[in-house]
This record gives sequence, C-alpha cells and structure tokens, in this order.
Amino acid sequence: MNNEALIRYKFYLCRKFLDKLLDEKLITKSQRSKLENAVIKRLAKV
Repeated sequence: MNNEALIRYKFYLCRKFLDKLLDEKLITKSQRSKLENAVIKRLAKV
C-alpha cells in the first residue's frame, strides 16, 4: 500500500468509528466534527 492509500484507509476507519459513537449517542455531532478535524490534522502530519 502506498502512503496516501494508508492515510485514506485510516481516515475511513476513524469516520466509521465516530459514526458508531454518534449512533450510540456517546458523542454529539459537534464533538464528532471536532474529533474528525483533529484526526485530519493528525493524519496530515504523517
């Protein structure tokens, strides 16, 4: 796997996990968006 594909896959897994937390009402939409933005920044540094 190349680096870009690996980053996309990690982001996909993260979004899937955040969607699951949102569905179970463990986080709010606002928290989900903040976490997603933090993950994007983190993955961009890799």
